[in-house]
Amino acid sequence: MNGSQRFEAACRQFEDSQRKEQAAMGLMDHDPEQDASSTNTPVPDEWPVLDQAALYGLAGEMVKLIEPHTEADPIALLVSCLAEVGTMLNRAPHLILDGSYHPLIFWPVLVGQTSKSRKGTAGKRINTVLSLADDSWTRGEYRGTLSSGEGLAFAVRDAQYKEEPIKEKGRLIGETVTICLDPGVEDKRLFLVQTEFGAVLRVMAREGNSLSGVLRDAWDGLSLAPMTKANRIRATDPHIGIVGHVTRDELLRNLTDTECSNGFGNRFVWFVVRRSKELPFPSVPDETVLRTLAEELGRVIRRGRTIGALGLSPSARDGWKAIYHDLSADRPGLAGALLARGEAHVMRLSALYAVLDGQTDINLVHLEAASALWQYAEASSRLIFGDSTGDPVADAILRAVRTSGEVSDSQVSDLFSRNVSGHRLERAKTILATAGLIHWDTIKTDGRSRKVWRPGTKKTN
Repeated sequence: MNGSQRFEAACRQFEDSQRKEQAAMGLMDHDPEQDASSTNTPVPDEWPVLDQAALYGLAGEMVKLIEPHTEADPIALLVSCLAEVGTMLNRAPHLILDGSYHPLIFWPVLVGQTSKSRKGTAGKRINTVLSLADDSWTRGEYRGTLSSGEGLAFAVRDAQYKEEPIKEKGRLIGETVTICLDPGVEDKRLFLVQTEFGAVLRVMAREGNSLSGVLRDAWDGLSLAPMTKANRIRATDPHIGIVGHVTRDELLRNLTDTECSNGFGNRFVWFVVRRSKELPFPSVPDETVLRTLAEELGRVIRRGRTIGALGLSPSARDGWKAIYHDLSADRPGLAGALLARGEAHVMRLSALYAVLDGQTDINLVHLEAASALWQYAEASSRLIFGDSTGDPVADAILRAVRTSGEVSDSQVSDLFSRNVSGHRLERAKTILATAGLIHWDTIKTDGRSRKVWRPGTKKTN
């Protein structure tokens, strides 16, 4: 196959991908069953390996106790546990990072095959233990798929009151009485398992939908007050935990470049999961051991609710200095954008491990556990998103260059039927070149020299 034929193949591949994206958005007829079964999962030897340091403390004990009895992935058990415990703790234990309040909420998204990765099984197993640890824990009053910022705020809304003037014998006497219009929600903790996280992403893409902004405020621990004319709902000091479930195909179709760049996507942490084993007859752990662990969890959670701001021990401070540069470094591409809050995520996770250890300060072992879990998240993000830039034009150019091996500037324009502006194309090529994904070479001819794009970085002699 010569260069021209390879380029034509790249164009066909791009057109095919465009048709699939249009079908996913309902612009073309498609088979939903085929979409659901298309997993495009990574090959097994690329799968991340969890550093056992992440299985520290009570969270690790819970995973080790449950794992032999279920097909759920240990990483799904671990992150489901940390996310739910963080919500149960409420707002008292917290961090102050660069002057900002950080609640100990942690939002993982489990990325795996539909039904086969046992994403839901993990959460159910964890909730069984945590319900024993605190029999008053209900996960909050509301369920269902997130659909709007107003709906989320309503689920943890403040009470609403109205001042009514008092009348005597039909005449105002200049005094008022306070009337409760809505008692609101007293417990502002809400734990949401979003088994259709792809649907959440699709909802947010609708024009005027407020969910993205409200979720960002919720992760930051801010009061929620969606700006609508008809309804003045306010939710003071919410404490909302979320675990998402999604397939890789759904995620790549529905996570827009806007949500990647506006800070929504990097408030979540992405984990690839799969079925850990074939277990035709799942079982339950020994009841005595299970209840003993649940009682210990109950004690540390109750104690954790009395803790204020957590600090760092001297050894943890040294450890934090050692990893801070890498955590805060800029990374190229879509995966880099979604890992951009690594510092905040690692500190929140470290604090959760510390509280589960009954400590008021983060020690080095807690930081090491959080770092081990974050390394799995980093590897997951690279596996899920690969070299995708989050820019659809740049990603199309990259596919064409890799398929053809060599693409001229003119052929890049042809790839989009010359419907993309030169400025837009130059920006896309700059993104790819800066990330080291493509480079340009000059081809000398009898006439005018020709500029071509090739994969990877330029080789130097």
